Amino acid sequence: MGAVDVKCLTFAYEGGEEVLRDISFSVSRGEVFVIAGLSGCGKTTLCRILCGIIPNMVKGSLIGKITVDGIEPAVTDLPQTALRAGMVFQDADSQIICTTVEDELAFGLENICRPPEEIRRRVDELMAEFGFEGDRQTNPSRLSGGWKKLLTIAAVLAPSPPVLILDEPMSGLDGEGRELVRAALEEQRRQGRTVIIVEHDLKLVTFADNWLILHDGGVAATGAPADLMKDGRLLGKLGLLQV
Repeated sequence: MGAVDVKCLTFAYEGGEEVLRDISFSVSRGEVFVIAGLSGCGKTTLCRILCGIIPNMVKGSLIGKITVDGIEPAVTDLPQTALRAGMVFQDADSQIICTTVEDELAFGLENICRPPEEIRRRVDELMAEFGFEGDRQTNPSRLSGGWKKLLTIAAVLAPSPPVLILDEPMSGLDGEGRELVRAALEEQRRQGRTVIIVEHDLKLVTFADNWLILHDGGVAATGAPADLMKDGRLLGKLGLLQV
């Protein structure tokens, strides 16, 4: 069993048409895996299914079997799923809720009632790992886009979920911000964490181990980036890569 296994997944929102059709794939532990496709292809919906937002908060018709770190998000309470699969949303500002970097990193741990000494230790670890040592009392609103994104990643990782899911983590960032995020995600791979990235611009995620290409709700292609880019005609036809 992989870190993430999806078998024969089909999904439609309540009162709507199918968004995903017969999706199957597996993600190994410690792998960086990209789910790519143009807007409307179903990649964000798939992301929400993996972290349990669908169908626990957003209802619809879900067929198939999805397991994440040994649990089934569709039938598991969201707080329990969040300990297995942390989700970073596209808009960092919508995910940051505290007025200091330190409080933001501690918030999730406080919500799951971790002991104060454990919270302090883990916050210090995250400060050092992500380079926030000099920003303990900084208001996140003063951070650049790249550093805000790093903060959301670090906060989601505070409880140490083995799977990290990110919805277009480099969207809206300049070159420096994208490099900060890329380096952070590669470090998570080195630590053995499974990283799943939703993206539409494949040039930003060539460091991934595998790509899953969605088109019109189905799987158009899967494989290692180098293999899929050898020909390039399919990716170019789908508008995902300039050839």
